[in-house]
Amino acid sequence: MMEFSDHDLRLVFNRALRGVAIAIAIGIPVIWIAWGWRSMLLFLVGGAIAATGILEWRQLMSAVGARLDLGAGSPQGKPKPLGGVLFWFFIRLAAAAGLLYVSLRSLDGKVAALLIGLALALAALFIEALRLLRAA
Repeated sequence: MMEFSDHDLRLVFNRALRGVAIAIAIGIPVIWIAWGWRSMLLFLVGGAIAATGILEWRQLMSAVGARLDLGAGSPQGKPKPLGGVLFWFFIRLAAAAGLLYVSLRSLDGKVAALLIGLALALAALFIEALRLLRAA
């Protein structure tokens, strides 16, 4: 059985974030040439939302992990509340929804470019999960 620590989880999220950044850098000129600048901006919006999603999940998982570690018989006693982390998580979610709405209403590009950008986080995390399974 493979040991998996909080540090390992943080490394997985960091590698996924790096993968999203590389895919955005490669995808910008490709989509710009193929579908135009408006679609490229939609792809960039989707990629930015994907990257911030990975950052938010990393922060949320770290906070939950710290809470679980603190609650498991630690001398500090009471675990820290998650209210602040969850508040910012939902604020980011609302901001992403607003950004999606404004982008789709104002940019007349291909929706597929936006969906590709949003899917970058899923693809990067899927690749990281395959790496972990192969290493086990």
